[in-house]
Amino acid sequence: MKNKPYIVRFLLSLFAIFTAFTSVSQTIPKGYEIIYKPSHKTDTYLYLTGIYGDKIWIADSAKFAKNQYVFRNNKQILPSGFYAIQTSNGGVEFEFIVDQKRNITIETTKEEQLITNSEELSVFQNFKNDLLEDNDLSIYYDTSPESLLGKFVKAQFIPVNIPDFFEEVSEEMATQNYYQYLIDHYFDNVDFKDIRLMYTPLKIDVKDFFIESLFPQTVDNVILSIEQLFKRMVDEKPTQEQLDVRDFYLKKLIHLYMTADPKFDEVFVYLIDNYVSKITESEFISDSEKSVFQRMADRKKKTLVGQPIPAFESFTNEHHKISTADMTTKYTILWFWDPDCEHCVEYTPKLCDFYSKYHQLYNFEVIACSITEDYDRWHAFITNHHLEWFNTSYAIEEPNYDAMEFFNFNDTPAIYVIDKQHKIVARQFPIDELIEVFETLQN
Repeated sequence: MKNKPYIVRFLLSLFAIFTAFTSVSQTIPKGYEIIYKPSHKTDTYLYLTGIYGDKIWIADSAKFAKNQYVFRNNKQILPSGFYAIQTSNGGVEFEFIVDQKRNITIETTKEEQLITNSEELSVFQNFKNDLLEDNDLSIYYDTSPESLLGKFVKAQFIPVNIPDFFEEVSEEMATQNYYQYLIDHYFDNVDFKDIRLMYTPLKIDVKDFFIESLFPQTVDNVILSIEQLFKRMVDEKPTQEQLDVRDFYLKKLIHLYMTADPKFDEVFVYLIDNYVSKITESEFISDSEKSVFQRMADRKKKTLVGQPIPAFESFTNEHHKISTADMTTKYTILWFWDPDCEHCVEYTPKLCDFYSKYHQLYNFEVIACSITEDYDRWHAFITNHHLEWFNTSYAIEEPNYDAMEFFNFNDTPAIYVIDKQHKIVARQFPIDELIEVFETLQN
C-alpha cells in the first residue's frame, strides 16, 4: 500500500481545551501519572492531548510547580496511543507513546537530552529519529509485533509482502496474479480491530485503493470491496469500539463517493441506506451530518438506473416544444451541454458522429438541451457542426423542470439514456463507451 511518513503534530486551540471528548473504554487499568520536567518553564499550564481517529482530545492539564508538570489521575483510563504535551496556543512541547506503562517520567536537559523511566518512550524517540532520517522502520515491528508501535509501523510503513508469481507461468498470467493478490491483501498489514491504532496518526488512503487501484471500476465491485473492508473491522456482533472504527472509515468513503464520478452515485446511496440510516449514535457521524447525507442520497436516487423520470419538455429554435413523451424510438438520449464548456465542445461532435452512424441500428433519438442562455454561441455551434437531432436550449425558453436540479449534476456534459417507459437505462458514462452501452442494452 502507498505509505507516507507522518510525524505526530497536534493542532490545539483554546476552544478545544474546553471541549469534552467521549472516549471508548479499553481493557486497561485505571490511573496514570506522567511527570514532565522541562529544561525551562514555558507556560503556567500545559495540556496532555491525544488523538482518536481524526479528533484531538484533551486528557488532562497540569500546572507548573516545583520545576515540573504532573499529569495525574487515579480513576481515569488513559488509552494506549500517541500523546503530546502542549501549550495553550497549540505548541508541542513533547511527543510520546503510552502502551504498557502509565507511570512515566520525562525530563529534558538544556542539551535537549531525554531522561525517562520508560523504555517504550526511549524506543519511540528512536523511531521518530529514524522516521526523520528516512531509515528502515521494520525493526520496530520485527522486534515487537504486538506492541502498539509495532502494529502502527506495520500498518503505516511496511508494504504487503507479495509472493513471486513469475515461476512456471506466463508473464501476463503472473502480472494478473500479482495484481489480484495486491487487491485481495491490500489491507493485510492493518489490524483494524486493534482499537489502539485509532489513538495514533495512522493514515489509510481509501482513495488510493478504491479509486486508483481497484479494478474493475464497477459499482458492484466497489460495494463488494467495501463490504470486505468492513469485515476486517467488525465482528458479527460488533463492539462499540469496532463500530467507531467502521464509522471513521465509513465517513471517509462517504466523502470520497460524494464527490466521485457520477457513475458511482449508487455507491454513495448504498453507504447511506445500508449504514448511515441505521446509525443511532456515532462518534464520527453526527445527527446533522446524517441528515445532510440522507438528503443528498435521496436526490441521487431519483436518477439511478431503473428510476423513471417525468417527461422532459424543452424548446427548439422555432419555439417548438420537444417532449420525451413524444419520442417513438426505443431509447432517447438526453444530452445536457453548454457551448462554452470545453468538454462539451469536444464530446458533442463525437456524439453526433455516433448518432449519424448508429441511431437507426440501435433505434434511439437524441434531445440535446443546451443549458446556456447564450443564444448566439449555441446557434452557431449547432449550425457549424450540423447537429441533425433535436436541438433545444434554455436560451429559447426554460424547460418544464430544471434539468440540473432534477438530474443532480453540476458540470456539463451530462448524459442519460431512457427507454419508452421513461426509465433510466444508462447514465453518466464516457462518450467513448457509447457502443458498449447500446450493445449491452440490446442484450
